[in-house]
Amino acid sequence: MKFIFTTFFLIIFFSTKAVYSASFTFPSTLTTNTSDFVLLSETGTTPSVSGFSTDVLITITATAGFVKITTVTGLEQINGFCGYTADNSSSEPANCSNDNRTEIGFEGTQAEVNNALATLSFKGDGSTSSATISVSATPTGASYNPVNGHYYRAIAATDIEWDDARAAAKSDAQKFNGLRGYLVNITSAQENAWIKDKISTNAWTGGSDSGTERIWKWMDGPEAGQSYTCAIEPLLNSGGPGATISGCSEQSYLNWLVAAGGDREPNDYNRNDEHYMHVYGALDDDRRGKWNDFVIDNDAVDAYIIEYGGQGGTATAFGAASISITSTEATDNPFDVFDDKELVGIVEGQSESAKRFIYGSTYPVLERMEWYRTTKKNDNIKFQDLGIDIDTTNKDTYPYAKLLDAYLLKGKLLDVYLLKGDVDKEHKLSNKNIEKFISELPLSQYLKNEFGMVPRKWKIWSSGYFKKGKVKVKSGKVNQEFDSDALTIGIDKIIEKNTLFGIAIRLEDQDTDVGQLGTKINSDAKSATIYSSWHNNKSTFIDGLVGYGHIENDLTRIEQANTSNSLTGNRGVKQYFSSIKFNKIMDKDNSTSLLFGRFDYGISKFESFLESGNIQALRFEEQNLKNKSISIGALTKYKKKIKKGYFLPYGRIEFFENLTPDSDVKVSYISDPNTKYSYTVKEDYSNSIKLELGFDLNLIDSWYFSTSIRRLIRNNQDFENEFAFKVSKPF
Repeated sequence: MKFIFTTFFLIIFFSTKAVYSASFTFPSTLTTNTSDFVLLSETGTTPSVSGFSTDVLITITATAGFVKITTVTGLEQINGFCGYTADNSSSEPANCSNDNRTEIGFEGTQAEVNNALATLSFKGDGSTSSATISVSATPTGASYNPVNGHYYRAIAATDIEWDDARAAAKSDAQKFNGLRGYLVNITSAQENAWIKDKISTNAWTGGSDSGTERIWKWMDGPEAGQSYTCAIEPLLNSGGPGATISGCSEQSYLNWLVAAGGDREPNDYNRNDEHYMHVYGALDDDRRGKWNDFVIDNDAVDAYIIEYGGQGGTATAFGAASISITSTEATDNPFDVFDDKELVGIVEGQSESAKRFIYGSTYPVLERMEWYRTTKKNDNIKFQDLGIDIDTTNKDTYPYAKLLDAYLLKGKLLDVYLLKGDVDKEHKLSNKNIEKFISELPLSQYLKNEFGMVPRKWKIWSSGYFKKGKVKVKSGKVNQEFDSDALTIGIDKIIEKNTLFGIAIRLEDQDTDVGQLGTKINSDAKSATIYSSWHNNKSTFIDGLVGYGHIENDLTRIEQANTSNSLTGNRGVKQYFSSIKFNKIMDKDNSTSLLFGRFDYGISKFESFLESGNIQALRFEEQNLKNKSISIGALTKYKKKIKKGYFLPYGRIEFFENLTPDSDVKVSYISDPNTKYSYTVKEDYSNSIKLELGFDLNLIDSWYFSTSIRRLIRNNQDFENEFAFKVSKPF
């Protein structure tokens, strides 16, 4: 099984001399199975070129693997590409559809080449872990070498002499789209091989030692005057490079012919003035691509090669595609989809959000029981002091109304008990109709039908919560920033002299930004909790709760290698959680101290889901995330009387021992479901300390405000900062 990770870089050049204003549309990334040919258009972007009013030459080269097109309608055969040895405008290049091509080239109108590019496909070779695909579009008349950015023409001219070829190459008649040419200077093995594939006969190049015997120089172009071969004084007919000559240096690549008998070129054969270099090009000549020196008028040369480039300007637009390929079979660099930090970030972000939702569902309930511990009683909302207007016209943005509508009220009950200023007093919630309101709640009906619990003397309470935080990691992963707002509404009653029993429902919206590329998690969570607080004396309390929750995550993942590629999905999460807390409270004058120990356990069941997007989309399997911890801590709160109530600054420290096991995440590409990739969400810290500073403002008219700053420090140097603001109409 072969997989690739493919990245395309598009570079577009413009020249003041250019006639065309051409551009490419090309995919930016591709990750898929390449054991067979894969259409590049499966990325969601179909390759195409624009801006050409004349015929255009397309060349596509792969340094590893294979490329092909499957539509050749209207295209023309080009010499040197797809096995063709001559241009043929009357025949279509069917060979460009073969499966064994590392380079293909074809010519046609813009519409014709775009039809072909739409079928451009790639197949890996099964072993190479990296390759490069280069694509160019050129107005017809020259071939483009993507490695050095130069253009080339092979001009047939029977028995042409070297000096005539040189003059023709530099003439105005042979300009290519504004660029002046020169006889080719061959400076690398790639360039030599590329030229060899484009000729079928011997051809003149730009090298000569006519200026100084045995010092071969390139005569024109960007290398004009540079020596490239220092020839040995010929002995009989054997010469060759490698001599030590003052003022002469050799380029790193040379390809002079060494004959079967050992004779080496250049050699001034038979003491002739062989001062001009050509390259062998006949298709049936085993010397093809080798260099040789000839006299100026040797009639064995019937072509010359013009090179364009390196002297300023550019002929047209060209696109270069750089593809990084990674195979699962490759021992040097096996592919792993989780090398993408954005993917790891959204996986871990969901896990962190799930744990925060459980914490958020338990925290206000524990606070309610803490109030009960303090007062030894449960109180109702004081409706005579309640002056809130609830706007239910936009339930998507107002969580209070959304909660009432989704959980507490059915049918016309919302209209009857709506807390709006334009509702008459008889229909507003008050001490007179609170019992009726609670008894008509669906939750109360359920308790009555299933457990025989009649809702008498139940009290209602609420708590609003706004939170903002950041998870800063130092282990090479991406950071997370989140903000949330939530509302909890509960009802409870004293069922025995020393026992409080209650039920709470919570609605929370949370947005998490993962990293800096745009990956995000938008979550809506709902939970229901049953709780109880029991005490046997004035200072010792035991609090406990169990709950169920559900999260809907709207996910947006940005590929790290291609930030323009966005993949989306929706994932549900079911949660079950419980907590038990032991408390020791100590009062002294205006201060209260609390020592506590706590055990928390929860499980989050992530549903399987499919991403939407292109061929890089993933399928996520079901995942179970367990989180459990024990903690001990202390709280100190000071109570100061103010004009309209009490101001209570406090400090809290809590030490957590993390007992959460690892959780495995398994994914596969939708296009290749048989190959699985795994990632383990590790709890890479064993303990943490939470420090909290804040204050409560408890007003006489029963409004309760609280704000705090918390910092969670883990022993792996990760940390989480949180700012919270809470408002409630307390008990």
